[in-house]
Amino acid sequence: MPDSPMPRTGGPVRRPGFTLIELMTSVVLFLGLMALVLPFFRQQSLVIERQGSLLDAVQSARFANTVIDRELRAAGGETGQPIIVQAGPMAITFNANLVSRVADDPRATYFNPDADSLATEVWLPARAKVLPLSAKQYPAVTYTDNAGNASSAETISFWLSRDLTAPRNDIYTLWRRANDRDSTVVARNFIVPDSARFAFRYWRADSVGNLREIPRDSLPLFWDGTRRWIDSIRVVDMRLSAIYREPRTGKEIIRTVANSTKLNNAGLLQQLTCGTEPLEPSNVTVTLERDLTTNATVSVRVAWDASVEESAGERDVAAYVVVRRLDGATEWETLGNVVARGLANYQYDDFAFVIGNWSYGVMAQDCNPSNSPLVNKPVVVTP
Repeated sequence: MPDSPMPRTGGPVRRPGFTLIELMTSVVLFLGLMALVLPFFRQQSLVIERQGSLLDAVQSARFANTVIDRELRAAGGETGQPIIVQAGPMAITFNANLVSRVADDPRATYFNPDADSLATEVWLPARAKVLPLSAKQYPAVTYTDNAGNASSAETISFWLSRDLTAPRNDIYTLWRRANDRDSTVVARNFIVPDSARFAFRYWRADSVGNLREIPRDSLPLFWDGTRRWIDSIRVVDMRLSAIYREPRTGKEIIRTVANSTKLNNAGLLQQLTCGTEPLEPSNVTVTLERDLTTNATVSVRVAWDASVEESAGERDVAAYVVVRRLDGATEWETLGNVVARGLANYQYDDFAFVIGNWSYGVMAQDCNPSNSPLVNKPVVVTP
């Protein structure tokens, strides 16, 4: 019979594990690693927060520009009604057939059976009201078409007014109103410095069809004024600046979005033809524009000479499209357009530039629309 195994005696059984010294060493190493990593994560978090806030500011300005641009492009087109009613540095009023309650209305841009009927028809003198930021009462007459029927366009106003609840006296709110109905807020937190004091600029056609900027000291203009420049307005420039405050330093950063809107129904373009794609612009340059006091970059400026087909050849250049692309990317991002105004050269300021290495380019666009070949410049390093 084999011997039975004897129970083990003589001391405690040792189990695998870590000693106290090993545990303490691990804790010290872990704490040292965290001390190195946490500042990195904190910095990344601040960068993400800052970029997110900057993007919010830019998107707010872009949204407001888009809302005005979309409705202003529809201005005019209705017999008997003026296109621009009020042209001011901080307010604009125009007539446009935007919304109809009639499903088969061929002229309205949108159909909404539930829309306020008093905001979707011609504004009648019985409900006249003072235009924004003015003492001008409107309308004084009932507008009719050639057949004597009431015109179809409603009257739209956009304007900026001081935000009395803001801590600064140059913070504004953008408002919208249709006819005499209640005003609604489009967006808030726009800054208009005392040195600028304008959100809108206007370009009129002179006697030979060239576009000239209306001097700001001549504004505001009204449709029935003695100086009838308002009847020849063909392009409206918009510039809206949103303000951002850095959470740690409290430093205020301003991001500006600019845009040009041509009034198609005012007969801006007299194209002879709209055939092949236009020739590209020339002498494209890209520079960093800096603040003279702080030397901080405030915008990336793209400048170029006009396409020769703007004033010769097919003469069908309607606008110039400005684009940018991050170094290494394959897709170009459209920044905006600059309306062709018969000038020898143009420029576009990218106030919403993003940190990184970017290439900028310009294309001429005709009335098809077709784009010319892209003319782009080498990478520009933004701070």
